[in-house]
Amino acid sequence: MAAVELGNKARATLGHMPFAGYRDAAEKGTLLLAYAGEQIIGYALYGLTSRRVRLTHLCVDPHWHGYGIARLLVDWVSDHHSDYPGILAKCRDSYNLGDMWIKLRFTPLSQRPGRSRARHLLTSWWRDHGQPNLFTRDDDSVLARAAVDLNVLRDLADEERSDAVESRALVGDQFADRLELVRTGALDSEVNSMEGPLRARCITAAQSFTPPPRVDHGQLKQVRADLLAAVHLVDPKYPCTDQDRYDLEHVCEAIALGLKLFVTRDEHLTSILGPPAQRQHGLRILRPLEVLIHIDELARAEAYQPAALLGTRYRRQLLGIAAEDDLAGLVNSAAGERRRDLRNTNREMALAGCDRAGIYDPDGRLVAVIAARPENGALTVPLARVATIGLADTLARQLLFQLRQKARAAGSPIIKITDRYVSAALRLAAFQDGFYQHDEQLYAFVIDVCGPAGQVEQQAVAAARQAGVPVPAPLGSDMPAVAAAELERIWWPAKITDSALLTYLIPIRQAYSADLLGVPGGLLPRHDNLGLAREHVYYRSPRGTRPRHPARLLWYMSRSGPATAYPAAVIACSQLDLAEIGAPEDFHARFQHLGVWDGHQLHNVAHNGQVQALRFTNTELLTHISSQRLQVLAAAHQQRGVPPPGPLRIPPGLFAALYQEGRRQ
Repeated sequence: MAAVELGNKARATLGHMPFAGYRDAAEKGTLLLAYAGEQIIGYALYGLTSRRVRLTHLCVDPHWHGYGIARLLVDWVSDHHSDYPGILAKCRDSYNLGDMWIKLRFTPLSQRPGRSRARHLLTSWWRDHGQPNLFTRDDDSVLARAAVDLNVLRDLADEERSDAVESRALVGDQFADRLELVRTGALDSEVNSMEGPLRARCITAAQSFTPPPRVDHGQLKQVRADLLAAVHLVDPKYPCTDQDRYDLEHVCEAIALGLKLFVTRDEHLTSILGPPAQRQHGLRILRPLEVLIHIDELARAEAYQPAALLGTRYRRQLLGIAAEDDLAGLVNSAAGERRRDLRNTNREMALAGCDRAGIYDPDGRLVAVIAARPENGALTVPLARVATIGLADTLARQLLFQLRQKARAAGSPIIKITDRYVSAALRLAAFQDGFYQHDEQLYAFVIDVCGPAGQVEQQAVAAARQAGVPVPAPLGSDMPAVAAAELERIWWPAKITDSALLTYLIPIRQAYSADLLGVPGGLLPRHDNLGLAREHVYYRSPRGTRPRHPARLLWYMSRSGPATAYPAAVIACSQLDLAEIGAPEDFHARFQHLGVWDGHQLHNVAHNGQVQALRFTNTELLTHISSQRLQVLAAAHQQRGVPPPGPLRIPPGLFAALYQEGRRQ
């Protein structure tokens, strides 16, 4: 009867409850009374359904407001019925009790008109007990847990909101199992302060978030004091506005919950709370896009580790969230690009799931970046930059060759560079490498065919039609060596086997193949110029067979002693651009940056004061073909004398057999 009396006094907000309702709850053990001595000062009346606890009344004597009585009642119900998924309560919005429900660890579940004549809006409030359900994430697959501010939640709730793409990616399929968004009381409080249809949409959008865990209020108070002490060194008046106060509570609660990520697009929040939050508590305040990149870094940690580029001191790695400032040196100001243009392009690539591979010099500066992805039968390159450095031309040519290798691996017979602000060094290198211009885009053929001209032409025509670029001119069989060599260069890796182009099998010692070809890999890095260059020079005595250019070269790495790292094998294929006879000192002056030997070694190999220099490009490493396998294939093509003691001219059939053997994985 004491509970009935309290309920009648609070009928304005509780509504009418028949006496039988109290007695029925008492008989079922679902009327919980709070005592102060012998006085009843509050009660909770609830029911147990098959799916939840339904909280019908939560009432506290007005004289005892502020003493935590409501929390004690709700906590008792939760603790004694934790086997249920949670507690549901409904409350009219006009009562302005949202902050109370949030403090009791309830979250708004939905909003709808009530049954009254005035159709007052009712909010359903839910206190979750943390039981697994169909939407519960697997802890083993979750890589990061993060809280968000209202800005991000509005992006998810309002389809017409501008610049919301990166926030919506947070709940995309790609990150659904990797990122857990945690709903905090601070977020619910800010949603509760809203009015109108957007409030209901935000409530709905937050349903996929993990309900808020219990917060240690003592710890929350200490975190708030620590943060404010640090912020007041910069801005003594902070927080100045209601928004500042909400921001502070968002960050403090995220820290108190033990989260390491907080997501916002608010640059003011990030600048003022970000440094102390990370320094003192390890909470990183990031934009949605930065969170997505961070998760990708966690999922593919190995891909983001620096790796030596072609055995040199330069390193290659995917760009992470800390690399955006490094892009400043790659802005193409001469073409009218601004720093923010490149920043936005980088962010668009990240949102599209397109890897951005950065090249860093030995001093740690970002000197190049390439982004590429297969798209509509072509390898599209929306970002292609090289900084203005001494090795810009060399690096540009090497990056274009790596794009060809990437296109081949992806099965894309066309490369399209669509970057509006492609670096000048890359543009020039592209034209030299056989790229064409069409509709303000640069494109090149990557024809992965080793066969007669008709077969090469057929694939090139099909690729051009699919990519929407001009169809190349017809090819004829028995084409001259010069024409075939040029076509194999600009359509690399095409190999035209019915042309007049010759092929030589050339032996090379392991000590020199390591520097010239990158095989076998050594403990010490290759010289930067040598490793990054696409062209190299091989010196030999002019005695015996003298290779003529243009031609193809197959490299046979010979044994050099009992302690060799690798057995003898055919290891690579190159294009021979130049074969010259001349004086050692002349060649050393011209090619010292492209070759391995010094002047003394050149004089030692000279015959009658002359040596032969072979300048070759576009070296492609092959799966090693052992000397035994080489002999078997050579015999099948009526060839003897292999392994070769010197340059050996081989017929097209044997070249095709060796090349295709080396291309097998």
